[in-house]
Amino acid sequence: MGKFLLPLSEYNRIYQVTHGVLQGIPDATAERACLFFAAVGGYVLNQCYKIRAQVVGGAFCLCVGDGGGEVATFGKLEDGQLVSGHDAFHVWLQTDTHIIDFMAPIYREASADYPKSADLPRKMMQRRLDEEIPNLDALAHTGDFRYYPDPALTDKLLDGFLAKRFNEDLIKVAMAWYGKRRAKQMPTFAMQDEKGHVTRLSLAAKVATSSW
Repeated sequence: MGKFLLPLSEYNRIYQVTHGVLQGIPDATAERACLFFAAVGGYVLNQCYKIRAQVVGGAFCLCVGDGGGEVATFGKLEDGQLVSGHDAFHVWLQTDTHIIDFMAPIYREASADYPKSADLPRKMMQRRLDEEIPNLDALAHTGDFRYYPDPALTDKLLDGFLAKRFNEDLIKVAMAWYGKRRAKQMPTFAMQDEKGHVTRLSLAAKVATSSW
């Protein structure tokens, strides 16, 4: 099994298109749109790469500094355990072999409450399932990670997301802009709403430069 399913350039392409669509929505906050990143990424992996990828919601933690003291978390601690809820969760993709998070390049913005968030590097999150640490106490080295899937929460999040026609339309825009897997990516794209208003989208400039 390879270390990555996607090379960095292809990972960044999916991330840039997804982020670029969000940048064209006035009220969208990209660093809070983990479900949209997962949804678009899942469509691309399933349809363009023929890689079975499932959207998963729950809690997540990532060690961002050696020693175990610096940990970025998405979720909430209850009785010493990291759990998720409607007010504290993250969403990612899971394949048969890997965990992939296309929102990872903007963890810096998503972790604004973390004291050293400004120092978080822009990296991709694409790791083999067998690299996951066994528990929170084992978080010791940069890149150590642990996910806590919540199937019930995932179903509710997806049901709410897909019930909105607007979200489906945005996914279609992202897929049209992405185009074919081996085609050259267009740097800009015109998005038109039902009233005929055109918004010019541009690929996100901030990209991952390495991997966690």
